[in-house]
Amino acid sequence: MTEQLRLLEMAGIRVRVESDGGLSEDPGILADYLTEAEKWDYVLRAVQSDAMPEPEGTEVYSSAALRVYRQGEAQMRFHGEVQTDPRGGHICVRQQGRQIEAVFRHAKLQQGITSKLLLTALDLPHLLTNHGGFLLHASFIEYEGGAILFTAPSETGKSTQAQLWCDHAGAALVNGDRAAVRIMDGQVLACGTPYSGSSPVRRNVKLPLRAIVLLSQAPVNQITKLRGLRAFRAVLEGCTVNVWDRSDVELATRTVTEVIGQVPVYHLACTPDVRAVELLKQTMEVEK
Repeated sequence: MTEQLRLLEMAGIRVRVESDGGLSEDPGILADYLTEAEKWDYVLRAVQSDAMPEPEGTEVYSSAALRVYRQGEAQMRFHGEVQTDPRGGHICVRQQGRQIEAVFRHAKLQQGITSKLLLTALDLPHLLTNHGGFLLHASFIEYEGGAILFTAPSETGKSTQAQLWCDHAGAALVNGDRAAVRIMDGQVLACGTPYSGSSPVRRNVKLPLRAIVLLSQAPVNQITKLRGLRAFRAVLEGCTVNVWDRSDVELATRTVTEVIGQVPVYHLACTPDVRAVELLKQTMEVEK
């Protein structure tokens, strides 16, 4: 088989993907994240097989779609239909340090190893926590050279508020579903990610983070600056963290604490119109 190579950079984290020839020719949702960097932080070896490896180590997490095993510093993850048997899944990932090996069940690869399958194998939330960051469920806009992140439970109005800023304040959408937040060289940055839900917008940018805004629906617009535990909870509850990994939880908690110490966190109870934009903009201008 022909060896394939693909170099990726997401939120400043560089990954060298090597394959036995199974990579899909279409980079898909990773198209904006291809790089020509000569150095990398991780190596992912993607191979095809007719069978999944045997699990090794102690099981630390189990669900219908994911089972995780740990042996020393190494971790094995089985993705797919794994409730009865981990080997019934379609992806097995073994990671130790900076080396990642992903085995994909050949019978499931009608379009090759697609970008979505690679992302599952990479586990970006885990990589981020180990590089001073976290993945946040948020609509991400660029405004005057900085980033504003709108976070809230689904169907609360994140996309609506982001679009209002684009329509009335000259903002631009970066991602409607997920943002990576990283502390790099002492600065808090919001970074684009390939995860964008149903939106086709997934720009690969890094911007200074100006504010995190927790949204709720209300008949009248009101804004409150959150501090301490309230700010911490508003951010942490929107994070994607591997709860089975104690180190990941501790690192994410530490990073969220650092971020809220540098970046304002607001609760915006809002109406779905331009008045909400004006209130948040005025508040940010006063506190600039």
